[in-house]
Amino acid sequence: MLAALAAAVVATLVGGVLTLLGGIAATTTGTAVATGSGGVLNVPAIPPHARHLASWVIRAGSICPQITPPLIAAQIEQESNWNPHALAHNPPERGGDAMGIAQFQAGTWASWGEDANGNATSSPWDPEDAIWAQGRLMCDLAAWARRLLNAGILHGDAVDLALAGYFCGRGCVSASGGVPAGGLAADYPAQVRARVPTYSLAPAVPAGRWILPLPAGSYQLVSGFGMRGGRLHAGIDLAAATGTPIHAVADGVVLDAGCTSPRCDIPGSAQTPGCGWRVNINHGGGVLTRYCHALALNVTAGQQVSAGQIIGWVGSTGNSSGPHLHFELHQDAPPATDQTAADPIPYLQAAGLDP
Repeated sequence: MLAALAAAVVATLVGGVLTLLGGIAATTTGTAVATGSGGVLNVPAIPPHARHLASWVIRAGSICPQITPPLIAAQIEQESNWNPHALAHNPPERGGDAMGIAQFQAGTWASWGEDANGNATSSPWDPEDAIWAQGRLMCDLAAWARRLLNAGILHGDAVDLALAGYFCGRGCVSASGGVPAGGLAADYPAQVRARVPTYSLAPAVPAGRWILPLPAGSYQLVSGFGMRGGRLHAGIDLAAATGTPIHAVADGVVLDAGCTSPRCDIPGSAQTPGCGWRVNINHGGGVLTRYCHALALNVTAGQQVSAGQIIGWVGSTGNSSGPHLHFELHQDAPPATDQTAADPIPYLQAAGLDP
C-alpha cells in the first residue's frame, strides 16, 4: 500500500511539479519539500514510534501553502497523540466514533478517505492514508474559509477557521460566523497552534560558511573513505538517530534530489541497491557534495541553498542497514564519479571544522 501511495502522490501533481505560493512544493521524484517561515518540520519532535511517518506529514503539509508540515504534526498530536489506534466514542448526532491517528469519523472519511491516487481503498486506521486525507481535508477547509471570508460571511483567520471546521464541521463554523465562541471547538485552533513551534525547525546556523553535515555531537563516524571489499567507499558514514537534520555544508545549488533506489518509502537493507533519498549539491569551483539514505528530503533540483540549511533528515533508505548519513565530497565535478571522490574529512578540517 505504502509504495502505491507514494507513487500516487507523484501521479496527482499537475505538470510534474506542484508549485505553491507559500514555499511548499512536492516534486516528481516524490520528494516532499517544506520551505519558508515555519514550514520546516522538526522530525525529532515526532515520538520515536511514529517518526517513520515524517515523510507523510511533509507530503500532507505540501498540498497547499496555508497548511504546513508543522501544522499537520501539531494537529495529529492534538487529535491522537500519534496513536494510530486511537478511538473516541461519540453519539450519532455528533458524527459517531472518531478513529485512528487523525480521528476521522465515518461520514467525513466517506468524503476524504481515498488514497493519494483517488482510490477508495484506504482506511482511517492506516496512518499513512489518514495523514494524507487529513492534509487534503485541511486544505479544502482553508480554501472554503477564504471564500467565505472574502464574501463577508465569516470572520477570523482562514487557518483557524479550517481547524475549527475539522473539529466540529463546516455547519458549526458557519452558524457561528467564525470560530465558535464557546465549547471545545473554541479552544481547538489555539491548542493546535500552541503545538506548532514544537514541530517547527529554524535554520541552525547563519549562511555563507562551511559547516558539518550533521549537528556536532549528534553522530558517530562509523566508516571512513577508502577501499572496502575491493570497491571504493566514496564517502564517510555518520551514524545518527533517525530524524537528525542534515545540513548543506556550504552555499550551493541542488543538482538533483530524489529517490535512487527501487523504493524509498520503507527502510532499506544491505541487499537494497541505490542511495535511497539522495541530494547532490554543486558548490562551484568543481566542488560537489552528496548526501545519501535520508528519511525524507527538504529540497528540490535547481534550488539555491545556504550553509546550514536543512536539506533532509537522517534515515536508512536504500543500501543501508541502519540510520546514518553517507556523505561524499567530489572535486573536479560534476559529474560525481569514483575518480572525482575525495576524503571529506581533510577537506572539512581545512575549513576549520572538527568532523
